[in-house]
Amino acid sequence: MSNKIDLTKLEPQQILQFKKEINQELEHLQTSLQALQTAKSRYNECLDNVKTINETGEEKDIFVPLTASLYVPGKIKNSDQFLVDVGTGYFVEKSTKQSKEFFKGRIDKLIQDSEKLNKLVSEKYNLVQRVDMILREKIVQQQRETAAAGAAGGASGSSA
Repeated sequence: MSNKIDLTKLEPQQILQFKKEINQELEHLQTSLQALQTAKSRYNECLDNVKTINETGEEKDIFVPLTASLYVPGKIKNSDQFLVDVGTGYFVEKSTKQSKEFFKGRIDKLIQDSEKLNKLVSEKYNLVQRVDMILREKIVQQQRETAAAGAAGGASGSSA
């Protein structure tokens, strides 16, 4: 059930509050979109690394990260087997083909989610623009009413 609000019937303060809420939602959506892009980037990097390791073959020297800034030298034992983090700290051994499929699947899902989120961001942005337009109209209307009331009050005050 959707609650529709006629913004033209609201006071400017209420419209401003509504706009503030929409802007907060928009900010949250944009943050979520950025997180999806970051995740997609990481999965692309994983996919590229699987391809590179598989192409270079075995007995290749590499550096193995222990932390973000600590590495130890290592050798690739089997260039067709990978331990893939499938989430919540679980690792599954996968072949090159399975690893590529896994990462491509994750990337495709993130692309779909990003497209949906982009559409939602666009809709919210358009809503903010419509709210701005209505708010400007309300302010102009209030200024006219104030000016008309001032003119009417000035005219009646000078005739006394």
